[in-house]
Amino acid sequence: MNKWLKYSLVILLILGLILVRKFEETLFYDPFLQFFKGDYLHAEFPDYQTEKIALNIGFRYALNSIISLGIIGLIFEDKSKIKFTALVLVGFFIILLPLYLYMISIQFSIGENIGFYIRRFLIQPMLVLILIPAFYYQYYLTKQKT
Repeated sequence: MNKWLKYSLVILLILGLILVRKFEETLFYDPFLQFFKGDYLHAEFPDYQTEKIALNIGFRYALNSIISLGIIGLIFEDKSKIKFTALVLVGFFIILLPLYLYMISIQFSIGENIGFYIRRFLIQPMLVLILIPAFYYQYYLTKQKT
C-alpha cells in the first residue's frame, strides 16, 4: 500500500476515535458521563438502566475496537498482530463489562476510583495506546537479534 495512503487512513481512523469521544453524549446512553465529570466522590449516584448501559458501552467498545484494529492493521500490516489485538480486546471486554456492571450495582462501594478506571478502559481506546508502543518495541527487539 502506498505510504501516503496508509498514513492518511490512519489519520482518518484517529479522527474517527476523536469523533466517537466528541459525540459521546449524543451517541450513547451513559448517565455516568456527568457523574464522573463532576465531584463524583460527593455527588448523588445517578439513576440508570443496566441493560441500556451494557448495550451502549458494548456498542461504544465495539466501535472503538474496530477503529483500533484498523489502526493496528494499517500500521503493522501483520495479521498475527491484528489477531492478538482482537483477542486482547475481546478478553478485556469479557472481564471488564461484568465487573463494571457489578460495580455500578453496588454503587462503587468498593471504591469510586476502581469503577472510574474500569469504565475508562471500556469507553476509551486505551488498549491501542498500550499495544502500538508494545508492538514497536517487539519489532525493535526482533530487528536487533537479526
